[in-house]
Amino acid sequence: MSLAGFLSDRRASDRVVLCPAGRTVSEDLAFLAAARRRVLWPAPGAELWSAIAGLRGSHDAAPASVPRPPVTRSGRRTALLLEGDVTPDRAREASSSAAPRHWIAERVQRVRIGEPLLEELRRLGIRWSVLEPVEVFAIAASPELANARGRWSSWLPAATAVWVLSKRSKTRDQRPK
Repeated sequence: MSLAGFLSDRRASDRVVLCPAGRTVSEDLAFLAAARRRVLWPAPGAELWSAIAGLRGSHDAAPASVPRPPVTRSGRRTALLLEGDVTPDRAREASSSAAPRHWIAERVQRVRIGEPLLEELRRLGIRWSVLEPVEVFAIAASPELANARGRWSSWLPAATAVWVLSKRSKTRDQRPK
């Protein structure tokens, strides 16, 4: 499934294996950067997670992966919870208001806005998190991409497995005639 297909599939799994195409290292790096920017959004901090769970009538504890909240001067944290689909109109309206600059969506698939608007929102200081973050189980990397690990390893969680794919020889059906 392509990255665009994953983002449009509301039933997509929250555990993925990233599979760059392997044509060139630069294309693979661009794919990983796009996945990081558009798919790998963190969960909100524990305090916000608990507040949202309470609003939704859940008593589930925050997952262990939920980040500890940063200390603020007021001791309070604020965020804008965007349930349902986040459309371009809805995002523009929220960004032009006095709403908090930390936005929480249910899943990345519910954020139905394109990269140009996401970049515009980033420039306005909008930070995203999601209630159902995507977990990268592994990355299937070409040998060349695996050798360039220093260029991309910080983009993925430290525990991400790297499966190095071997080069396959062309089968009889794939060979030019």
